[in-house]
Amino acid sequence: MKAIVLEHFGSIDNLQFKELPVPQPQAGEILVKVGFAAVNPYDQKVIEVYGKEVGVQLPVIPGSELSGIVEATGEGVTGFQPGDAVCGNLGTFGGCYAEYAVVKATDIVKKPETVSFEAAAAIPVAALTASKAILEEGHLKAGEKILIHGASGAIGTMAVQLAKAAGAYVIATGSGTNEQRVKDLGADVFIDYTTQDFTGLAGEIDLVLDTVGGKTQEDSFSVLKQGGRLISLVQPPSKDKAAQHQVSAKMIFGGPNASRLEQILQQLAGGILKVTIEKVYVLSDAKAALQAIKTGHRTGKLLLNP
Repeated sequence: MKAIVLEHFGSIDNLQFKELPVPQPQAGEILVKVGFAAVNPYDQKVIEVYGKEVGVQLPVIPGSELSGIVEATGEGVTGFQPGDAVCGNLGTFGGCYAEYAVVKATDIVKKPETVSFEAAAAIPVAALTASKAILEEGHLKAGEKILIHGASGAIGTMAVQLAKAAGAYVIATGSGTNEQRVKDLGADVFIDYTTQDFTGLAGEIDLVLDTVGGKTQEDSFSVLKQGGRLISLVQPPSKDKAAQHQVSAKMIFGGPNASRLEQILQQLAGGILKVTIEKVYVLSDAKAALQAIKTGHRTGKLLLNP
């Protein structure tokens, strides 16, 4: 099979396009013929910044989000059979930038017929991370006010939609070029961070979702109401500031959740959630896709098509 392989950390340029044997599923695993693999910021960061720190072993095929068709199942796998259309995000890094990928049966779910393979590959990581952040960890309730930073990004756009579906009042920050797109997804108020200061436009916020960090996170404490919550996806919040403002604040990480992903796919199939695909690259152009991720300001998900 054709695959993208990383043998040395430190640079996207270290990726190689190779021919490898098709892997075989072990007990509890499934071999998937990859339809599409998503390219995520985390992939680039593992390759260039902290691969060793998170325990990634080299050589590795990057990518942890995919859709495709079940090719074979390992011993003890039930509920899946060859020919099933599936999607998911993996609990461990790597394997998806290839024509075939071995995945844990617990990490994937069947794809609804009305959901495209492109959308199915693009939604798991962003939607599951957003859902965990604002619903599970953030305990967002109907009628509450949520401030979503970085609302035009993959996780941010999912958070806007999930928050609106939960009955919240949604205030979103982002670049002004994305205002209409974010409002179309359900944001009640859009704040252009390039020309406006959110601290003077938002207040008495119940929940802040921070996908930006730095000064944005620091300033967010001032707009939270007493007893409010701040959830960050990018850096641990200051315990001192949380205590000073009498709020709770923590950093969380995403991960697979099959039952929740099934619900998300049904919301996608029913039109409650929407996902935008910005561009599909051929597998051999993985470096270009990762370079586009690195430059930022994406308007949708980037995918690889093996």
